[in-house]
Amino acid sequence: MKKIAVVGVGGRTGTMFSSELKNVAEVFGVGRKREVDLIKNKKLFVKKRKKIELFEEDVIEDIEFLRESPFDFLFLTVKNPVGQVLKYYYQKIREKGIKPPTLFLSQNGIEVGEEVISVLKEIFGKSSENIKVFRISLFNPIDKKVFGDRNYIIYSLPIRMAISKVFGPDDIKDIIETFKKANFEITLIPQKEAKNMEYSKLLLNLIGMASATKGFSPKEGFSKKETFEEEIGAVKEYLKVVKAAGGKFLNFPHYPVNFFSLLFSLPVSFLFPFRKFFAKSIEKGRMGKQKDLDEIGYYNGAVVKLGERFGVKTPINKKILERVKL
Repeated sequence: MKKIAVVGVGGRTGTMFSSELKNVAEVFGVGRKREVDLIKNKKLFVKKRKKIELFEEDVIEDIEFLRESPFDFLFLTVKNPVGQVLKYYYQKIREKGIKPPTLFLSQNGIEVGEEVISVLKEIFGKSSENIKVFRISLFNPIDKKVFGDRNYIIYSLPIRMAISKVFGPDDIKDIIETFKKANFEITLIPQKEAKNMEYSKLLLNLIGMASATKGFSPKEGFSKKETFEEEIGAVKEYLKVVKAAGGKFLNFPHYPVNFFSLLFSLPVSFLFPFRKFFAKSIEKGRMGKQKDLDEIGYYNGAVVKLGERFGVKTPINKKILERVKL
């Protein structure tokens, strides 16, 4: 049985991975004192398939990480940027002289893989090439609700995700088997398509951001002509940026992103009559979860940054980004 550390327990993604992998591995949730105390005081719950369960997995504070090392896998589920957090754990691993665990990155955006590889090379030098690093694109919406002193992490099953190795040795059989035993629906993406996987997930994340920055749900935003045009315009800019970068969009089971990209390349006047259908589909897929604006720099900001790199103007994405930064 594999031994797994999930850094970021108490948060949405970390709690989900800890809860879903507990029956197929020895799992330790790793978090700050605040999150660990919340769990030990029986204040964290998981809601899935309309059932509510108390989260009772093994948890340790970040300062106790080495006590349970070595681990086979480490899931880094904290929000961007992750460089300093990664350095904290893997520096301790190097100092203790234990084998670095295979690393899984669930963050949104298109830059975290490069950031992490750079940090690992800084810490381990040439031997960093022996560390497997995987990018994960999660498709399930994971929400968090707080009622009084109780926290609820809410998600649907099965967990659907795409996964791609971005660094390290090629043997991944044990990794795929672990996810399948936990009943995850996995789409394995070849390493050469890893960046395209990230591009594809970012397209999904962009939809609804213009509405969210105005305080609207997709249904509210798409019903307003100006906001709908801004939504489509931001995506159209992104399509141009990805093309300039030499990338493309991939189709996943249940999420035909390449088809979406072709659809959004059509004139706004053609798409406008279908705006209510789009909004309904988006809200159903996201289970009513609101967009998270504190990572807009890794959504619309990433489009702007990539556009500057490849000489593509992105005025609409800049406008959306600046609306939050003001």
